[in-house]
Amino acid sequence: MSFVVHDPRGGRIATAPSLAARPKALAGLKLGVLDNTKEQANILLGRAACLLAQDGAKSTFAQKPSFSRVAPPEVIEQLAMCDIVITGLGG
Repeated sequence: MSFVVHDPRGGRIATAPSLAARPKALAGLKLGVLDNTKEQANILLGRAACLLAQDGAKSTFAQKPSFSRVAPPEVIEQLAMCDIVITGLGG
């Protein structure tokens, strides 16, 4: 009897993701804020939205029903109307 041993580390080659282009200015842009409902995420994101509003961004807030679930289609549709979107993790 023989055994085949597989290396669990795999052999994938990772490629660096490309970053989205940054807008030159925030004035007049619609900022989408996605709250993932983790502890204190709303505080962090609310503060970030306030700071970005000082540069002229208009904020729209959306919230996932649970941090462990994907955002439902209506939340994605709401954020798709925005020029830029931020999200973050809480405590």
